[in-house]
Amino acid sequence: MDDELIRSNRCRIKGADRYDVPERPVLTVPEVYTVADAIGPRYRLLVLLAAFTTLRFGEPASLRRKDVDLTGRVGAVIRDAAPEDSPPQRRGA
Repeated sequence: MDDELIRSNRCRIKGADRYDVPERPVLTVPEVYTVADAIGPRYRLLVLLAAFTTLRFGEPASLRRKDVDLTGRVGAVIRDAAPEDSPPQRRGA
C-alpha cells in the first residue's frame, strides 16, 4: 500500500472496521412454545428446531423422517433446502 501499487485499502477507510447492525429481536422460550403450539402439527418440529438449534433455516426445512433416529435422539442434516431463486452452490473448486 505504501508504494501506491494498490489505489485504496479498506483497512484505511474510516469506519470500514465497524459493522453496526441493530440487535435482532428474539423470542423467549415460552413464546417459542406458543408459536409451536399455534402452528399446524406438520411444522411444529420445524419451529422448535429453528429456535433451539444452530441450524440455518434450510437445514431443518430439508429434514426427512429417515434423517431422524428417535431412539438414538439423533438427526442427520445431509441436505439444505435452498430458496428456488438462489444460485446453485459449487462443490470443491
